[in-house]
Amino acid sequence: MDDISRRALLAAAAIGTIATPALAATATAARPSRFKLEPGSEGFHKFQAVHEGLGSIDVRLFDFGGAPAPANFLIYDIPVGASEGVHLHNLSDPALGPYDEYYYIIEGRGKMTIDGEDILVSAGDHVYAPLDSWRGIANIDEKEHLKVFLTYIDRSPGSKRS
Repeated sequence: MDDISRRALLAAAAIGTIATPALAATATAARPSRFKLEPGSEGFHKFQAVHEGLGSIDVRLFDFGGAPAPANFLIYDIPVGASEGVHLHNLSDPALGPYDEYYYIIEGRGKMTIDGEDILVSAGDHVYAPLDSWRGIANIDEKEHLKVFLTYIDRSPGSKRS
């Protein structure tokens, strides 16, 4: 199990240091250069205490072969009792990065904390967490995993992704 923060995870994805042999093979396979397939069954990595949350979370990063994009994507697979800790993305703290985040609940039930307010979420819900707002999510189900598709957009000045 990797014991690093989501910040380090995002940085690793941004510079392309997280890869699997299958992703490398896909990238070098004879495919048209205009698209990139990343198999859904591969690419999850286990991270402990994401943003100082509880337990470990399986995270799947999508890097699309390093192609430029206005947004970044990942999937959280959060087991029972685990969470992404409440954290802040803003322009004045480059360590966590200035991100708007969009949480889409794929399956399960969770509790999001946005600027101190608790919000119950379930499959099909979408929550926007803008720059400069505190946010985090926890699995509140007693049996099922919480799966979240997270889109994050870099809002730093001069960013290629802003």
